[in-house]
Amino acid sequence: MIGASPTPRARLGLRRQSGYSMIELIIAIAIAIFLIGGVMIVEQSMHNSYSDQSGLSQIEDTERFTVTMLSEITQAAGYYPDPAKITAAIALPQDTTNAPNATNDALSFQPQQLVDGVAGTTTVNGATVGNDTLAVRYMTDSGDGISMCDGSTNTSGGPVAWVNYFYVESDATGSYLYCVVQNETNEGEWGTPVQLASNVQAMQIWYGLSTTGGSNVDTYVPAADMITSTQWMEVSSVKVLLTYTNPLHAKFSGQGQPPVLLFTKVIDIMSRTGS
Repeated sequence: MIGASPTPRARLGLRRQSGYSMIELIIAIAIAIFLIGGVMIVEQSMHNSYSDQSGLSQIEDTERFTVTMLSEITQAAGYYPDPAKITAAIALPQDTTNAPNATNDALSFQPQQLVDGVAGTTTVNGATVGNDTLAVRYMTDSGDGISMCDGSTNTSGGPVAWVNYFYVESDATGSYLYCVVQNETNEGEWGTPVQLASNVQAMQIWYGLSTTGGSNVDTYVPAADMITSTQWMEVSSVKVLLTYTNPLHAKFSGQGQPPVLLFTKVIDIMSRTGS
């Protein structure tokens, strides 16, 4: 009938087709924003945790690499091929040279001296600490595959005496552990310095000596106290302390994270200890 009012069933259908009210929409949007915020917080937390773990892993990888490199080179000190034809005096001659680092450190090897080094200092977090250098000598034969600290090997066609020199230097981009190799046989020619590791602030060296003679180490002398030629000739091991920047210090200094991380390694010289 024209003009008749809708039946109750029709009115119910109209209400169901009218959609959400403004209050319902506001509540739905608020819930959605809350859930999105929660997801973002979780994601940020996971990102921060990954960044922290990545920073620690990077430091651990750097430690492993630098200690492995220092160990392999130092253990080889005094090595030379074919003892039937080459003597220690030939492989490790007297040599005076200046390293190509910023301070042009002076090295002076006696005949058959295996290692040398220069004592130094630097400032780490306002404190003065040792920042020493280490020079290691040995001879390799052409094609024997024995590496120097820059990754190179002897392909010269004959035996060559080498000096591997480790040192720490800083520049505008950071502080790094470097290595440079000298070809003693070829008129003391130095290679190009190679950056081995970043975030290394200092390197301290102690030399293992025997106070009773022989190769059994019973004392370690800091680089600054290695002042006699006899001491240098008696070195049987080297203790290295590396100071690394702690990547978590700035973020967690209030939670006990120190500004630097220290790593110590004692390295035996195989030609002296027989290890």
